[in-house]
Amino acid sequence: MNIKSSNRDAVHFINPLWDHNGGADRRTIATWQLVREQAETHLWSEYNPVKEFTSAHPVRKIQRRYLSFPRRGTFVFMGVYFRIGHWIWAARPDRIVVIYNTDQPDRLDKNLRRIAGCGVLPEVVSSSQALNRKLGLDLPILESPIELAPFLGLGATRPNHRIFTVGRLSRDDGTKHHSEDPSLYKKLAASGCRVRIMGGTCLSAALAGTPNIELLPSGAEDQATFLRSLDCFIYRTSETWFEAFGRVIFEAMASGLPVVAAQRGGYADYLNHGHDSLLFASTASALAHVERLRGDTFLRRAMGEAATATAKRVVGEPLSERTRQFLLPANA
Repeated sequence: MNIKSSNRDAVHFINPLWDHNGGADRRTIATWQLVREQAETHLWSEYNPVKEFTSAHPVRKIQRRYLSFPRRGTFVFMGVYFRIGHWIWAARPDRIVVIYNTDQPDRLDKNLRRIAGCGVLPEVVSSSQALNRKLGLDLPILESPIELAPFLGLGATRPNHRIFTVGRLSRDDGTKHHSEDPSLYKKLAASGCRVRIMGGTCLSAALAGTPNIELLPSGAEDQATFLRSLDCFIYRTSETWFEAFGRVIFEAMASGLPVVAAQRGGYADYLNHGHDSLLFASTASALAHVERLRGDTFLRRAMGEAATATAKRVVGEPLSERTRQFLLPANA
C-alpha cells in the first residue's frame, strides 16, 4: 500500500508528462517550479512519463490498485487531452483546477463529468482569449508561464550569419506543420535562405535532401542554442490544429528574434503586427515578411528588441506572480 500526502494545503500537478517537448508537459514543470518553494507540491502522472522528466524531477505514478494517487489539497489538471482515471472518486480533493489549453471541448466535457463524481466543483481556466472564443465561454485566463532567463540576452550574442537563417521548433508531429509549409520552406531555401526545422523529421518525405534545409528531431538541440542559430522565427500549424497559446513563440521573442507567424493562433492577441512581430494569412505574405526582414538589418534588430519586451510582459514575472496567487493556498 502506497498512500500519499493528505495535506489539505498541498498542490498536486497532474499531467501525463509523456513528451519532453510538449507544451503542456513543459508548462506542468514550469508551474510546479513556480510554487514549490511556497507550498508542498507534487508531480503526478497516470501514464508513462519520459525519462527526461523522471530523472530530473520527483514524478509520482498514479496507480489506483496500489492506492497511489494524490489525496486532499488542490489538484491541478494540466490539460484535458488525457483521460482521468476512477481514482479521482477516492482522492477527496479540497479544490480542483482544470487548465484548458487545447481546443478539445469534447475532452473537456468528458473530464468534467469524470471529476463530478468526486463531489468537488472544478474551476476551469483557459490559456488564452482565443481559446475562449472558440469554446464560446468567458473563462478566467491564465497563460503559460515560461522561465525566460535561458533566452534573454541571446540577441546580443547572436552570430552575424553569412546566410540568413529562418527556422522554427515544435513537437515532431504533422499537426504542428501547415500543409503549405514544405512549399514555403522550399521557396525560402531557393531564394538563398538557410532553413532549420527542429521537430521537422515528420516532413522528411517532402523535404529530405533539399539544399539549404535542415530537418532535426524534437529536442536535438537545446532550445536556446537552437534559437541563437536563427535570424528569424517562422511559425504556423495545420488547419486541423489550433495553437491555443504557443510557448515557443514567446521563447523565440524572448531570445530577441523577429517572429513571422500565422494570424491563426492564441498568441496573436498578444502580438503587435509591425512592432514586435509580422503576422500573415497566406504563404505569399509569409514569404514577403521574411524577405522584408532579410533585407533590413535595422528592422530585424528593432523588432527583436520589441519582441523581448513583449515576452517579458506576457509570460514574465507578472504572470508568474498571478499563477502563484491563483494556485497557492491562502495560508501559504
